[in-house]
Order: sequence, then C-alpha cells, then structure tokens
Amino acid sequence: MKPFNLMIYLDGSSAARRMVAYLAPLARKSHVKTTFLVDEAHQDEAEMYFFNAEQLLQSDQAPTRTIRGATPERAIVLETRASQPDLVAFGPLRKEGWRRWLGQSAIGSLARRLTCSMLLMQGRPNELRRALVCAAGGPATLHDAQMTASIIEPLGGQVTILHIVSQLSLTYKPEERDPERLADLVMEKQGEVARNIAAAKTILTDRGITTTVRIRAGMVLEEIQEELKTGGYDLLVIGAHRARTPLDRVLLEDVSAEILFNSPIPVLLVQNTSDF
Repeated sequence: MKPFNLMIYLDGSSAARRMVAYLAPLARKSHVKTTFLVDEAHQDEAEMYFFNAEQLLQSDQAPTRTIRGATPERAIVLETRASQPDLVAFGPLRKEGWRRWLGQSAIGSLARRLTCSMLLMQGRPNELRRALVCAAGGPATLHDAQMTASIIEPLGGQVTILHIVSQLSLTYKPEERDPERLADLVMEKQGEVARNIAAAKTILTDRGITTTVRIRAGMVLEEIQEELKTGGYDLLVIGAHRARTPLDRVLLEDVSAEILFNSPIPVLLVQNTSDF
C-alpha cells in the first residue's frame, strides 16, 4: 500500500482519547506514519498526552511528537503545512476570540484553510469498519472514494455510497423510493451522476472493498440523518468541494456545517479542488 501520513491533535480531552483509540487499528499498519500534535496551551502536559496516546496506539512504529507554539487552530494549520499529512484528526475545538461573536468555530475555519483532508471526532463510535460516503455525483466523488479507500481498505471494512436526488423526488412513485430500488433506476439512466458513482464504486471494489450504492429521494440533510439512523455506520464521508459562485459557497458551507456539527459519528471531510 502507498505510504499514508496521519496527524492527530491531542488536547487531553475525552474526544482526543476516543480519536486515538478509533484510529489505532489504522495507525498500526506498517504503511502508516503517525504524528501527534500538541499546541502551546497544553505544552506543559505534552509529555503526559504523548505517553497516554502512545499507550492507546500500541504501534510497533513510534509516532512523531510535535509541539507547536500557537492556538489549536493555528498549530494544526502550521503543522499540516510543514508535514503535509494525508489526514489530520481532532475533536471539537473551542471557539476563540472574535469568532465567538460571529458564531464561526475554529473547526469551520479549518475546513476552509486546510489543504489536507480532516477527520472530526463526533459521538462515541464503534470500531472503524463501515463508512457512508455522501456522493453529490460530480467528478469529486472519485476523489472522495479514493480517500475513503485509503482508510477502509487496510481495515477490511465496507463502504456504502449514498446519493440523494432531492430535486427529483417528486418524479418517483412511492414504491420506487426504496434506496436500493431507486439506485437501480438512477444508475440505469447512465447520466453523469450515474457514471461518476459507478466509477467511485469501481475504485473501491478494485481495492477489495465491499461496496453498495443507495439512493434516497428527499431533502439532503434529512435523508443523510435517516440513513445514519438505520445503517449502523462508523464513519461519515463528505467532500469539501469548490463552489462556483458565492451563493453556491454559502449553501454548500451551510449543509457541510450542519453535517459536521450534528453527525452522531466521526466525519471525514475530503479536501479536493473539483468544482461544486
């Protein structure tokens, strides 16, 4: 497998401990290099944080230890620029300074500033084995699939690709709205969405990952929440796509933020430069 660089931010919180335990099976793989990051505010406790995280990790490869003299957000940004990880993982970060007044969290800022993918610890997840990839159906869906495969393949996990036809929900009869039946109908049309979803599925199956496609009709957020309730997933994957217009950007960020902050399971935000 290709080398994979993983960075985990430690702040002594229960969310950080859950993140280390959650990613430990991946970090133990021989192709994965792990870096632990502590910021300035926690540098006095850094040695304890590093030791506790390494005890949870139980890896044959010693993780790299890094301390950045900055706020949590800036420490993460600086270290990702320096070490170029494939994935940076962290728990909920506190709001800081003027962002409290504008209601903009450090996590939302990181989602815009980072060039690597990020994993936000949410809830109390089970073992990382089943991922739900929310696919808009554009070319970026392939990039989302590749990133998901990098995490799921080493763990022998499974993937479900979910696409939501919110704007077309009224064109399908009630008996056709079962996610599996609807998947057959949409994929048969062989449009751009169907081709991209099929290509994403091929990326995953070619790497030995059992992959299914489910398509729901309705409002995006509601359908994602419903799928999460019934699917038994351990990871939610969404793409950080580049919006074409300011309006697209506002709409996309609203949806992404709603998913990020309200998901009952960890969220992987895949960074890419494809169009919205």
